[in-house]
Amino acid sequence: MSRVFSWVMLGASIVAMGAAMMLGTSAAVPDFGPTWPFLTFGGSPSWATVATLTWIAAGCAGAGVLSGLYALRKGPWVSPRRLLLAGAVVACVYALLPPTGSVDMMNYAIYGRIADLGRDPYVTTPLRLAHTGDPVGLLLPSGWQRVPTVYGPVMTFIQWLAAHLGGNSMARIIFVLKWANAAAFIGTGLILDRMTGPDPVRRLRACLLWTANPLILFWMVGSGHADAFAVFFLVAALYAARRSAFAGGLLGGASVAVKASFLFPAAGLVIAAWLSPARYRRAAATVVGFLLVGVGGYALAGPAALNSLNARLGRKKDRYLPVPEFILNHHGMYMVWMAVLALALTAFLWWRSGLPFALWRRPSAEVQGLPLDVLPVAVLAFGTTLVSPLQYPWYDAMLLPMLALLPYRRLDWTVIVRGVMLGVFTLPGVRVNGYQHLGVRWANLLWLAVFVLVVWRTSRRAPAAEPPAEPPTLVPPAPPSASSSSTAPAA
Repeated sequence: MSRVFSWVMLGASIVAMGAAMMLGTSAAVPDFGPTWPFLTFGGSPSWATVATLTWIAAGCAGAGVLSGLYALRKGPWVSPRRLLLAGAVVACVYALLPPTGSVDMMNYAIYGRIADLGRDPYVTTPLRLAHTGDPVGLLLPSGWQRVPTVYGPVMTFIQWLAAHLGGNSMARIIFVLKWANAAAFIGTGLILDRMTGPDPVRRLRACLLWTANPLILFWMVGSGHADAFAVFFLVAALYAARRSAFAGGLLGGASVAVKASFLFPAAGLVIAAWLSPARYRRAAATVVGFLLVGVGGYALAGPAALNSLNARLGRKKDRYLPVPEFILNHHGMYMVWMAVLALALTAFLWWRSGLPFALWRRPSAEVQGLPLDVLPVAVLAFGTTLVSPLQYPWYDAMLLPMLALLPYRRLDWTVIVRGVMLGVFTLPGVRVNGYQHLGVRWANLLWLAVFVLVVWRTSRRAPAAEPPAEPPTLVPPAPPSASSSSTAPAA
């Protein structure tokens, strides 16, 4: 029954979101000028219409994914290849529909246009481009008019290429970008499928968390956020590092050169290499590869790239975690506050995962039993993302692939619920009201408390309470005592 319910909910979510995208300019779809070559009815639906559609889509997406994951308890219920193909097809369909859920793709197009005209997008603001009478610049959205690009050099290159191909049409530039997002999204799904091995249950779980997850599919392709490229490079880095630490470092650096927020997960690649048997050689190769692309890219972009990024980190308007007022009024204290929160949560997850704090020592046999190629990256991704004052539903794109590559299934529902929660509060997306920011601040804080509790309680569960095929906890279970060996199943 849960299998049928999952199919129905996933399908309903995709159709509802697709309808909101096709209806026309609204509180979900920004006005980006002439809409060709996108498929749209060209209408003007009301806020209530698109809000209802997008909220239904978010709820159905969560229900569909959760029921599909629950059905996996009885084994595979559909071919992983079929589900992977279905997600890829939907991604291609969403690439044909107008950008929805935010104005970010319009900003990407403007930054690309600035670069294509030979100007520096790290210095030139969208407003200055608009003052020149440029047809793309004249369509600038209101939020980022005086903000130079905060994205890394690799993302700036992608934006420049799209603008070069799209010319002086906002719609054509976004169209190229959306197809690039679709390619990155599908590519990430294919790599995850490859990394999860031949087990159909693991492959299906990865599909449900990523490729066939309507919400993340919408944010990465339908809404077209830059995180799709950063995630692709990070997942590709994890895959490449299995054969070449240097290649893993190069790709990890590329993820940071898309979005600087991927710095700490990419740094986890170095720790993973350090925990491997050939620690000195692999860690050095990873660092060299990372420096070449990550640090080298920002060095070529110049100091203006870092100045723009620093200004973005100091932006407190769209914070999604409650911060004391006296800290908000002092930029230095605000930065320290962010660092302390991230360090505290990362340390907690590091401890519960069983990763060693004494990194100078060789990993013990118990530590070597952990998925060390992914776990340090995942811990740093969760630890730094979940307490960032800037919280948007597309930020979960960093978390879901990490979760898909790890066997800790008890955490799946928490991340899916977080995605639905942030989606409902953010959508329809183009004009986010003050109550949406206020509501999600406290909802996200409550969710974070639940997540910490789940991590804590899950890691205390007895091995016998878990599904036999997968380790249940972030801390590897202790071997059964002699007195209980006759009743407890072998791990």
